[in-house]
Amino acid sequence: MALGRIMVQTFLAWITLAALSGLAFAETPQPQHFILTSHENGFDSESVFACSGSIHGYLTFPKSEMGKHVLEGIWIGPKGLVVQHSRDDVNYPPPGHRTAAIWLQFTKEGGHIWNPLSVQAPEDSDRMAYDGPWKVKVRWDDQEVAQSEFQVHCSKEAL
Repeated sequence: MALGRIMVQTFLAWITLAALSGLAFAETPQPQHFILTSHENGFDSESVFACSGSIHGYLTFPKSEMGKHVLEGIWIGPKGLVVQHSRDDVNYPPPGHRTAAIWLQFTKEGGHIWNPLSVQAPEDSDRMAYDGPWKVKVRWDDQEVAQSEFQVHCSKEAL
């Protein structure tokens, strides 16, 4: 009887050890985080931008994502209209990635977002249409996972 008890205890000890060793190598989940910045690969969150250059959005997932996914960036201008909606297929091979990026590109002259279908030669009135409060929504596999509000200033002084 004592031998049977020792075998059971040994078996349970091995199971516990195996389970704990798996946890040691498992990724520790982190809180999801989203920042906007004017710097490519930037780390400092910003909330005010000029209407020239780029606005980069970086979404950090709680743990590594692998496989095929759909990433969307929905940029909503001051008038409540969608100015740009990107929908990109991404594929993260093992071991996966914890960060996804979206961006909004203004022309170097300022005033409008580069888009083959948009106004190509912005006037001051076009520039002013982008001045004010904006919102961006981020969707991952058709689920909204983040959103942020920010300001765009298009005055001649901001350029």
